[in-house]
Amino acid sequence: MPRKDKTRGLFREIAQAPTTAQERTDAAVKLIRETEADSRADLTASLRAARMARDAGGTPPAAPPGKTKPRS
Repeated sequence: MPRKDKTRGLFREIAQAPTTAQERTDAAVKLIRETEADSRADLTASLRAARMARDAGGTPPAAPPGKTKPRS
């Protein structure tokens, strides 16, 4: 008996485009999250490189001046 679903098979698995409104929304959210995650990763990498370059200078980072409470 022949198969009714001809798209299923060993090498025939093809991702189908989202069809319902919920699936389209989910696909858009996934795309937005991936692009934001990539931009955050790029920012983290650039800040890490800047911090390592700053620390490679050999001078210890100065402690921020803080107010001291007078003891009474």
